[in-house]
Amino acid sequence: MTSDSSHHQGLQAAVDAFIQTPSMEEALKVLQTYPDLLTDQADILLASIITSARQEGHEITAQALDERRDFIRSVREEIDPK
Repeated sequence: MTSDSSHHQGLQAAVDAFIQTPSMEEALKVLQTYPDLLTDQADILLASIITSARQEGHEITAQALDERRDFIRSVREEIDPK
């Protein structure tokens, strides 16, 4: 159980680093540093953050996070096209 908790904390830290990047170039560097951001768990975590932002009335933030989530999805598709 400890490994799941530490993995979740590590993923949360990676998501935090990713969403705080000032540019897509920096975001790509964060993706390279934290490949866990390309996992389904990271996508679910980002979706949760986006939903919370919308529920709290932070639509602009939610839209920006949606763009970042789309960026991650596009990178995932380039790596593993289906």
